[in-house]
This record gives sequence, C-alpha cells and structure tokens, in this order.
Amino acid sequence: MYLHFPWCRKRCPYCDFAVETGDPPHAEYLAAILRELDARADAFPGELVSIYLGGGTPSLWEPDCIAEAIAAIRRRYGAAPREVTIEANPTDCTPAILGAWRAAGVTRVSIGIQSHDPAALIVLGRDHRFGDGTAAVRAALDAGLVVSTDFILGTPTGTVTTPAIDGERTLAGNAAAVLDGAVHHMSVYELTIEERTAFGQRVRDGRLTPLSEDTLADLYVATHERLTAAGYEHYEISSYARPGYRAVHNSLYWRGCAFLGLGVGAASLQLLPDGSGRRATNPRRAVEYLAAPGTPAEVVEETPAELAAERAWLGLRTLEGVAMADLAPAAGVAEWGISEGLLVQVGGRITPTLRGFLFADRIASRIVQDWGGSR
Repeated sequence: MYLHFPWCRKRCPYCDFAVETGDPPHAEYLAAILRELDARADAFPGELVSIYLGGGTPSLWEPDCIAEAIAAIRRRYGAAPREVTIEANPTDCTPAILGAWRAAGVTRVSIGIQSHDPAALIVLGRDHRFGDGTAAVRAALDAGLVVSTDFILGTPTGTVTTPAIDGERTLAGNAAAVLDGAVHHMSVYELTIEERTAFGQRVRDGRLTPLSEDTLADLYVATHERLTAAGYEHYEISSYARPGYRAVHNSLYWRGCAFLGLGVGAASLQLLPDGSGRRATNPRRAVEYLAAPGTPAEVVEETPAELAAERAWLGLRTLEGVAMADLAPAAGVAEWGISEGLLVQVGGRITPTLRGFLFADRIASRIVQDWGGSR
C-alpha cells in the first residue's frame, strides 16, 4: 500500500513529483483517502505486507490523521503489515511527532537529508540546514524507529563554468555512515535533471551545468566503496542496508508485486488472473483528486510478456539478479552483459556487477529490445 501526501512547504527545484504548496486540508484529505480505500481495496486482496507514506511531505500531515489512515488500512486487511514507513523532512522529526508516529504503527522513517554540504543544500532548495539531518537521525533512533536516510549524489555547487561538487563532504559525511554507522539504511540517488522542473529550466538557460557522466560515475563508485567498507550491503542500485534492514516496501516493487496507491498522483499495479496487469494513476492535482477519490486519471493494460520483461530488468537492478530461466525470451542479454562486464552468472542466476549498476538503463533497454518488442 502506497499513500501519497502531496503538500510541501516549498517545491524543490529538482522535484518532478505530484506536489503542491500551501496549507494542507488535513481532515478533508484523510476523508478522501478513506473513500478511495473503500472503493478500491476489494480489487487488491491478499496479505498486506507494507504501508508507505510518501510525498510530497507526509511528515506535514497531522499525526492524528496519519494514525487514522494507518488504522483504517489495518482494519481493512485484518492484520498489521511487516513494515510501515513514513518519509520525513529533518525539521519535522521532533521527539513528540516521532513518538506519535510510532504510536500510530509507523516502524520506519525515511529522512530526506539529501546532503551534509551546506552549499549543496542551498542549491537543492532544501528547507533545512547543516546539522538538522544528523539531529533528526539521532531523534528517530532515540524514538526506537528503523532509520533510513536519503541522499542526492553529485549536486553542482560552483559556477556554471566551474561546477564544483559536494563530493568530498558527501563521501566523508554521508557515506561515513551517519552517526558512526547507526543508520540502518541509506538511499543514494544521482541528481536527475527533469525537463519540467526549475533545474530543467536553469539548464536550458545556461544557469546550471550538470556534472559529467564520468564525474557521477566516480562519485558513485567512491560512495559504494565507503559504504560497503562500513558494513553496508549494496543490495539495489541506489540502496544500502545493514544486515536485516533492507526496505521491504521497495523490494516488493522490484519483484513486480501488486500494489495499491492511494492519494494524489499515486500509481497502482493490479495483477490479473491471466498474468496480465492493470496500472492506474490518480490525478496529479489535489482539487481533481478530492472531487472524485478513487477515479484514476489514466489506466494502462499490460500483457504478461510486458510484465515479465519489466520484472527481468528490475531484477537486474538488485543484488539477487534474476534466474536464467526468467531471461529466456531475451537469452542474448546474459551473454552480452557478461561479455561487457555488466553481469555475472552465479549458479543459476544472472546478477549485476558494480559496472552493471552503473549501466542499469542500458541493460534495461537491451532486455526490452530483445523481448520480442513486448514493450
């Protein structure tokens, strides 16, 4: 179950998500979420494994509303999920709010630190400053929650002609594993410039110069080396975990499991008895969603072959990879990937190398291309 809360204090210049600024209609949005849950849950039977509150900034939602939403979902499925995660801005992680989340059933908090470099935080348009991230982590650990932290790798912090990076501070601060390795999980994402964002406009105007692919690759490899040396397992292209603390929710996506998305802009995947799938996406504007909760803006049907191809390339973004049999419709991919140093065979499975993680999009394109044009 994914629950999207779209409101933010401000829109970050790199963000292309379904977000809005302004005062959230807390109770009205809760009522809409509950109506959508009632309307759509029957199409998603079975065990509820995970709830994830993302955004936007769900840490802005009133704790009582969060508690009621989680309680309603648990009542609907008759059991507590294995994992309940909430995304949070560092400044929202006060002892009182963290305690309220835990009482509501939250087990895991994903804190959007993004960088320990003050200059990078300014470029990224974040509403917190140096030191806030570490304080939030400490408070969340004291509250007894599993703590994950998000970082953005490769923010240009210099001039257009000399685009300095937060590399050394990122590697020394972020990848030194925050609070001497006390953080359970870290997600490290390369900065992506999306066309319809403020960053996209700055690039078009010549006011922002993205880092080169070679520089990003060097940062990625250095971060990998720092984190794995500190005891973290690099189990997915952007994800590192202490043993036993992999993200359950994200792992379900990577395995191609069904998921129900509630709220503004949320997406869902319904798996049908014949092996096909149905993807539905809610409206991206709150006013449209609130007018008709549970009415998707877009529905796309996918064939069994399309879903199988997707599971294959998603699997090759993870440490476990995929079974050789699952690559049969694109049999040449394994041979090609091994010859390029992107993949290795381990028993009956094909798994990515570190170089394979770096070229994951290339692997995905090759799978789709070789799958008989199924996507």
